[in-house]
Amino acid sequence: MWGRQRCLPFIFIFVKTKTQYTMSKMGQIAAMVQDGRSDDLKKMIEVTERNERNHVFFLGKQYTLSDAKQILIFMQDAERKIHRNKQSSQ
Repeated sequence: MWGRQRCLPFIFIFVKTKTQYTMSKMGQIAAMVQDGRSDDLKKMIEVTERNERNHVFFLGKQYTLSDAKQILIFMQDAERKIHRNKQSSQ
């Protein structure tokens, strides 16, 4: 069965492949946000810029530097919202 995933502002999308379930890229990004791991992408972007490259390899896919930065902005914004929600509920 599909089961439920508790996630604040995100939806996990599962795809059945043989006997295992894998998350979509958006689901993987949402899981990273939930874990507060946007710094992983930030470090990858910094290394890419230092090496004067134009692409970032992230979650098994190659993104342009500008796309990676947009994803980072999205992740950091979502982390701030989660942090605000946690503080307001306390």
